[in-house]
Amino acid sequence: MNLKKLDAFIMVVEKNSFSEAAAALKSSQPSVSLKIKSLEDELGFELLDRGAAGIRPTSAGMLVYSAAKDIKSRWKTLEDELGEFHGTLTGTLTIGASTIPGTYLLPGWIKKFRILFPKVDVKIDIGDSKKVLDQLQNHQIDAGIIGMKVDSRLVTSKPIVSDSLVLVTPVEHPLTLAESPDFPQIQQYDFVLREEGSGTRKMMEHYLVENGLSLDDLNVAVSIGSTESVIAAVEAGLGISFVSRLAAMPAVKTGRIAIIDSFAPYDREFYLVAQSDAENRPLIKQFTDAVMDSSL
Repeated sequence: MNLKKLDAFIMVVEKNSFSEAAAALKSSQPSVSLKIKSLEDELGFELLDRGAAGIRPTSAGMLVYSAAKDIKSRWKTLEDELGEFHGTLTGTLTIGASTIPGTYLLPGWIKKFRILFPKVDVKIDIGDSKKVLDQLQNHQIDAGIIGMKVDSRLVTSKPIVSDSLVLVTPVEHPLTLAESPDFPQIQQYDFVLREEGSGTRKMMEHYLVENGLSLDDLNVAVSIGSTESVIAAVEAGLGISFVSRLAAMPAVKTGRIAIIDSFAPYDREFYLVAQSDAENRPLIKQFTDAVMDSSL
């Protein structure tokens, strides 16, 4: 039995599309079709109903799909356990992470993990939370760190660290000199924003609404595509902004920018997510333990 055939079949069933399955597997549609045909010939059953309503597994296909998921999970667990049998974990661990934890937290966690398990190769893919979750569901990564809890029996979500949105300004900005500034005072100053669609900008929009304002009430000087660029723009005096405290602290410690602590922070959690049927794989379990220990 070729595991790549099972991968192709699982993905076609879950995507309900040969083309989307091929894209998720970074393969071609003809190659996926050939793997499915070969699997059907090998088992002696038609596994997919290719009707007008789309692609659906047949009754035999549903049995094969369930068994294929189990086989893949067991095989990955076996690979991990064989590494443990030799006294150390081996293999490759692929982690997806949204921008803030991926930039400011994940490198330290990976360092600690690799000190414990130096023979494990680690790959990191940074993207927004939606991309990371899609990669997890497409089996392209082993685990992810994102800024949202997933409500699904197929995915486990463990809170690992808290962050907050804080107002940052240039050093010696008028707001840093005010004893107790009111929130509406921020309308007096130019703002630097993350680009539309970013998680930080969405958080900022919610935060403004909770305080009786909206983006339309702000003097937006510029929109920028990364948190580090926003911080640099604030330092240069282009405006003020709301950013992640995790991202802001290195610049605050070196005196590049200031945080206005008189405004209540807007808190959020980051979660470690994994497939429910894979969270006990030794590689994933040990990485989870390393992250949880570092977050205590």
